Amino acid sequence: MSEDSLARRIAWEMDVRGWSQERLAKEMTDAGHPFHQSSISKIVKPKDGKRRSISVDDALGFAKVFEVPLDELLIPLEAVWDTQLRDGLTRLAALHHQREAIDREAAGLVTQVVKLAQAAGEQHFDRHLDAASAAERRRFLDEMHRWGQRLMSQVNAGVLEGVTDEEALDRLRRITFGERLDRGDRA
Repeated sequence: MSEDSLARRIAWEMDVRGWSQERLAKEMTDAGHPFHQSSISKIVKPKDGKRRSISVDDALGFAKVFEVPLDELLIPLEAVWDTQLRDGLTRLAALHHQREAIDREAAGLVTQVVKLAQAAGEQHFDRHLDAASAAERRRFLDEMHRWGQRLMSQVNAGVLEGVTDEEALDRLRRITFGERLDRGDRA
Protein backbone atom coordinates (compact mmCIF):
# COMPACT_ATOMS: atom_id res chain seq x y z
CA MET A 1 0.00 0.00 0.00
CA SER A 2 1.31 3.45 -0.87
CA GLU A 3 1.47 6.37 1.52
CA ASP A 4 -0.97 8.17 -0.78
CA SER A 5 -3.52 5.40 -0.21
CA LEU A 6 -2.93 5.52 3.55
CA ALA A 7 -3.30 9.31 3.51
CA ARG A 8 -6.62 8.97 1.63
CA ARG A 9 -7.77 6.42 4.20
CA ILE A 10 -6.82 8.75 7.06
CA ALA A 11 -8.74 11.61 5.42
CA TRP A 12 -11.75 9.32 4.93
CA GLU A 13 -11.66 8.07 8.54
CA MET A 14 -11.61 11.71 9.68
CA ASP A 15 -14.54 12.54 7.42
CA VAL A 16 -16.60 9.56 8.61
CA ARG A 17 -16.18 10.72 12.20
CA GLY A 18 -16.63 14.40 11.41
CA TRP A 19 -13.17 15.14 12.81
CA SER A 20 -11.18 18.22 11.89
CA GLN A 21 -7.41 18.15 11.54
CA GLU A 22 -7.22 19.79 14.97
CA ARG A 23 -9.39 17.05 16.49
CA LEU A 24 -7.27 14.27 14.94
CA ALA A 25 -4.08 15.95 16.18
CA LYS A 26 -5.54 16.11 19.70
CA GLU A 27 -6.70 12.47 19.55
CA MET A 28 -3.23 11.39 18.39
CA THR A 29 -1.52 13.40 21.14
CA ASP A 30 -3.93 12.07 23.79
CA ALA A 31 -3.18 8.52 22.57
CA GLY A 32 0.55 9.02 23.10
CA HIS A 33 1.45 9.90 19.51
CA PRO A 34 2.10 13.67 19.65
CA PHE A 35 0.93 15.37 16.46
CA HIS A 36 0.29 18.93 15.43
CA GLN A 37 -2.54 19.99 13.12
CA SER A 38 -0.03 21.13 10.50
CA SER A 39 1.43 17.59 10.41
CA ILE A 40 -2.04 16.19 9.75
CA SER A 41 -2.52 18.77 7.01
CA LYS A 42 0.76 17.78 5.37
CA ILE A 43 -0.47 14.18 5.27
CA VAL A 44 -4.06 14.60 4.09
CA LYS A 45 -3.76 17.84 2.07
CA PRO A 46 -0.15 18.22 0.96
CA LYS A 47 0.91 21.39 -0.83
CA ASP A 48 2.84 21.08 -4.08
CA GLY A 49 2.64 17.29 -3.91
CA LYS A 50 5.00 17.19 -0.90
CA ARG A 51 3.28 14.80 1.45
CA ARG A 52 4.66 14.29 4.95
CA SER A 53 5.85 10.71 5.24
CA ILE A 54 3.89 8.40 7.52
CA SER A 55 6.07 6.34 9.83
CA VAL A 56 5.10 2.97 11.25
CA ASP A 57 4.63 4.68 14.63
CA ASP A 58 2.32 7.23 12.98
CA ALA A 59 0.30 4.45 11.34
CA LEU A 60 0.01 2.65 14.69
CA GLY A 61 -1.24 5.89 16.26
CA PHE A 62 -3.82 6.41 13.53
CA ALA A 63 -5.02 2.82 13.91
CA LYS A 64 -5.34 3.35 17.66
CA VAL A 65 -7.34 6.60 17.50
CA PHE A 66 -9.59 5.30 14.70
CA GLU A 67 -10.03 2.02 16.62
CA VAL A 68 -9.18 0.07 13.47
CA PRO A 69 -6.61 -2.73 13.38
CA LEU A 70 -3.43 -1.61 11.60
CA ASP A 71 -3.75 -4.25 8.88
CA GLU A 72 -7.30 -3.04 8.20
CA LEU A 73 -6.16 0.59 8.09
CA LEU A 74 -3.73 -0.38 5.34
CA ILE A 75 -6.47 -1.83 3.11
CA PRO A 76 -7.06 0.40 0.06
CA LEU A 77 -10.05 2.67 0.49
CA GLU A 78 -11.89 1.24 -2.52
CA ALA A 79 -11.75 -2.24 -0.98
CA VAL A 80 -13.16 -0.82 2.27
CA TRP A 81 -16.01 0.80 0.36
CA ASP A 82 -16.71 -2.44 -1.51
CA THR A 83 -16.83 -4.38 1.75
CA GLN A 84 -19.05 -1.82 3.47
CA LEU A 85 -21.34 -1.63 0.47
CA ARG A 86 -21.66 -5.42 0.33
CA ASP A 87 -22.27 -5.59 4.09
CA GLY A 88 -24.87 -2.81 3.87
CA LEU A 89 -26.72 -4.50 1.03
CA THR A 90 -26.65 -7.84 2.86
CA ARG A 91 -28.07 -6.19 5.99
CA LEU A 92 -30.77 -4.41 3.95
CA ALA A 93 -31.80 -7.71 2.39
CA ALA A 94 -32.00 -9.33 5.83
CA LEU A 95 -34.09 -6.43 7.17
CA HIS A 96 -36.37 -6.67 4.14
CA HIS A 97 -36.96 -10.37 4.82
CA GLN A 98 -37.56 -9.66 8.52
CA ARG A 99 -40.06 -6.95 7.62
CA GLU A 100 -41.90 -9.30 5.25
CA ALA A 101 -42.07 -11.91 8.01
CA ILE A 102 -43.34 -9.34 10.51
CA ASP A 103 -45.91 -8.09 8.01
CA ARG A 104 -47.14 -11.65 7.42
CA GLU A 105 -47.33 -12.25 11.18
CA ALA A 106 -49.17 -8.95 11.69
CA ALA A 107 -51.62 -9.78 8.93
CA GLY A 108 -52.24 -13.13 10.63
CA LEU A 109 -52.87 -11.39 13.93
CA VAL A 110 -55.26 -8.95 12.29
CA THR A 111 -57.13 -11.89 10.80
CA GLN A 112 -57.16 -13.56 14.24
CA VAL A 113 -58.62 -10.41 15.83
CA VAL A 114 -61.27 -10.25 13.12
CA LYS A 115 -62.19 -13.90 13.72
CA LEU A 116 -62.33 -13.28 17.47
CA ALA A 117 -64.59 -10.31 16.89
CA GLN A 118 -66.83 -12.43 14.69
CA ALA A 119 -66.92 -15.32 17.19
CA ALA A 120 -67.56 -13.11 20.21
CA GLY A 121 -69.96 -10.88 18.39
CA GLU A 122 -69.80 -7.17 18.02
CA GLN A 123 -71.90 -6.70 21.16
CA HIS A 124 -69.09 -8.22 23.23
CA PHE A 125 -66.59 -5.74 21.81
CA ASP A 126 -69.12 -2.92 22.05
CA ARG A 127 -69.44 -3.59 25.79
CA HIS A 128 -65.67 -3.49 26.21
CA LEU A 129 -65.32 -0.39 24.09
CA ASP A 130 -68.20 1.29 25.91
CA ALA A 131 -66.54 0.49 29.26
CA ALA A 132 -63.19 1.87 28.09
CA SER A 133 -62.20 5.48 28.41
CA ALA A 134 -62.55 7.69 25.35
CA ALA A 135 -58.76 7.71 24.94
CA GLU A 136 -58.58 3.89 25.10
CA ARG A 137 -61.38 3.54 22.53
CA ARG A 138 -59.69 6.04 20.25
CA ARG A 139 -56.34 4.26 20.59
CA PHE A 140 -57.88 0.84 19.90
CA LEU A 141 -59.87 1.99 16.86
CA ASP A 142 -56.93 3.97 15.48
CA GLU A 143 -54.66 0.96 15.88
CA MET A 144 -57.14 -1.32 14.15
CA HIS A 145 -57.56 1.25 11.38
CA ARG A 146 -53.78 1.54 10.95
CA TRP A 147 -53.43 -2.25 10.69
CA GLY A 148 -56.28 -2.31 8.22
CA GLN A 149 -54.44 0.20 6.06
CA ARG A 150 -51.28 -1.90 6.26
CA LEU A 151 -53.29 -4.95 5.29
CA MET A 152 -54.55 -3.15 2.18
CA SER A 153 -51.05 -1.99 1.24
CA GLN A 154 -49.79 -5.57 1.65
CA VAL A 155 -52.52 -6.86 -0.64
CA ASN A 156 -51.69 -4.16 -3.20
CA ALA A 157 -47.98 -4.97 -2.97
CA GLY A 158 -48.66 -8.68 -3.42
CA VAL A 159 -47.30 -9.57 0.04
CA LEU A 160 -50.48 -11.42 0.99
CA GLU A 161 -50.92 -13.88 -1.82
CA GLY A 162 -54.35 -15.34 -2.32
CA VAL A 163 -56.22 -12.48 -0.64
CA THR A 164 -58.50 -10.69 -3.07
CA ASP A 165 -59.17 -6.98 -2.90
CA GLU A 166 -62.73 -7.83 -1.89
CA GLU A 167 -61.54 -10.00 1.02
CA ALA A 168 -59.09 -7.34 2.10
CA LEU A 169 -61.79 -4.66 2.00
CA ASP A 170 -64.06 -6.93 4.04
CA ARG A 171 -61.25 -7.45 6.57
CA LEU A 172 -60.59 -3.72 6.65
CA ARG A 173 -64.27 -2.99 7.26
CA ARG A 174 -64.47 -5.52 10.05
CA ILE A 175 -61.14 -4.54 11.60
CA THR A 176 -62.05 -0.91 11.85
CA PHE A 177 -65.74 -1.61 12.58
CA GLY A 178 -66.46 0.44 9.49
CA GLU A 179 -69.97 1.36 10.49
CA ARG A 180 -68.56 3.11 13.58
CA LEU A 181 -66.05 5.00 11.48
CA ASP A 182 -68.69 5.87 8.89
CA ARG A 183 -70.79 7.36 11.67
CA GLY A 184 -67.76 9.26 12.95
CA ASP A 185 -68.04 7.38 16.28
CA ARG A 186 -64.30 7.28 17.02
CA ALA A 187 -64.31 8.91 20.45
